Amino acid sequence: MSISCIAIDDDLHSLENLVTYMEKLPDLKLIQTFTEPLRAFEEISLSNPVDIIFMDIEMPSLSGIELAGLLRQKTKYLVFTTAHTRYAIDAFKVQADAYLLKPYSIIHFAKTINNLYPTGTRAKHTSSILDDHFFYIPVKGENSDLVRIALNELIAIEELGEDIQFKTTKDVFLSSKYNFTKTLKMLKENPSFIQVTPTVVISKQHIKSVLDDKILLSGETSFTVSETYLELFANFIKHNLLQEKPRPGTIL
Repeated sequence: MSISCIAIDDDLHSLENLVTYMEKLPDLKLIQTFTEPLRAFEEISLSNPVDIIFMDIEMPSLSGIELAGLLRQKTKYLVFTTAHTRYAIDAFKVQADAYLLKPYSIIHFAKTINNLYPTGTRAKHTSSILDDHFFYIPVKGENSDLVRIALNELIAIEELGEDIQFKTTKDVFLSSKYNFTKTLKMLKENPSFIQVTPTVVISKQHIKSVLDDKILLSGETSFTVSETYLELFANFIKHNLLQEKPRPGTIL
């Protein structure tokens, strides 16, 4: 399911961060970005409605609150992105659906999208390349030869510039980045894998030890969990800890 989006923010750095987060969620399709609210009003007014408009509030010439009042009918969902909490009531008045307080993490961003589009309401794929517990990748520099990757042998996949590295128990393979987003999405949906950095997904069954934010996996492979994914990984560890049973007579 493709979710069409427009992003409006006069702060280029904030806009770039938002676009980066959107690229991490394959369902989101960025239609256009704007740094000038007046130009955004002129073009969006004449264009087809989209699913989500992300909009900063404090902008020159036309505030996000004012712009939202003019463009609310052009989007199914309106999400404000701002560094100030004082606009929450104003956002409510223009029927905003969500409010992202800067600086927000990719986890908070993803939660916002999931709240707007719960998993059960999204179109489900009738099949997946992971259904058979393996998939094929074209190996770089091998005349487009295909290599079979078994899920139970896959330790981690890592984005390296324009390429993807697939680390397995038997070898390391390098493939083009073109299919990374699709593969990442399917692996994230597979309960056997977990994302630990913006560019790394690892297999849970190949985790050998965890020390603070450092993970040691099979094949002498190790990664450091990035700050964005610390909460996600900590919850995974918490729910898989062996709980000691209380001794008889122990008062809980």
